[in-house]
Amino acid sequence: MKVKIAVVQFEAKKSSEEENIKRAEKFIKKAAVLKADLIVFPEDFVSRATPDKIEFRSSKKNLNCFKELAKKYRIDIVPGSFIQKEGSKIYNTAYYINSKGKILSKYRKIHLWLTEKEKMKPGRNVSVFKTKYGKVGLIICWDLMFPEIFNRMVNKGVQIVICPTYWCYEDAGKGIKYDKNSEVKLIDSLCVERAFEEEIALVFCNASGKYLKKNLLGHSQITVPFKGAIKKFSHNKEGMFIQEVDTSILRDAEISYKIRGKKKAD
Repeated sequence: MKVKIAVVQFEAKKSSEEENIKRAEKFIKKAAVLKADLIVFPEDFVSRATPDKIEFRSSKKNLNCFKELAKKYRIDIVPGSFIQKEGSKIYNTAYYINSKGKILSKYRKIHLWLTEKEKMKPGRNVSVFKTKYGKVGLIICWDLMFPEIFNRMVNKGVQIVICPTYWCYEDAGKGIKYDKNSEVKLIDSLCVERAFEEEIALVFCNASGKYLKKNLLGHSQITVPFKGAIKKFSHNKEGMFIQEVDTSILRDAEISYKIRGKKKAD
């Protein structure tokens, strides 16, 4: 199965959410014109909010905007993620919307980043679901660090894993004094490693530029077994690339390495 995936390394502005959505629509329109089947945006790119400053009512409105855009341009969309409130609990939630504007899956971030743990609750369930292009799974940012979430998805037959992120140079903390590019090396190695060890295609979509005191590291990429990164930004500037993924390579990886069968047996 072949699927053309557009990855948007978006630079969130301090302007209104409406302005960010308008800018996102330009990328969606361009991707549709170039015959992309799916477009992916970074984690919480619309609001770039913190749990104590977000207007929770807007997340539903923004999600509905992307449902309409999916129908308008006839393209599947992963609109990053949204910070949402359910009762007294706050979650970081990603969605997959198909070209008819229907939500195929909802995923709540399981492995929260250090500062997120102060206000948010982790999700519990993995996201693996059927699309026209095979079985897709959703994760968010820091989930990438944990192989066990990939193992759970593999046991459900996942082929393509989509990872919207907001990954910064400063996330290395004290590690910066050893190597200012520590997080870049981490991302590049993890993206390739996950593709090989899980026999999947991984879509890593990071934010770009600067926001508040953070410097995003970019490096959005798509990785597959055997080849590693088949398309990649080696910078942190805003932009979009489109890459066709042929999932038949995953079947060949399973035949060659026989990793999936062992994971299921274990």
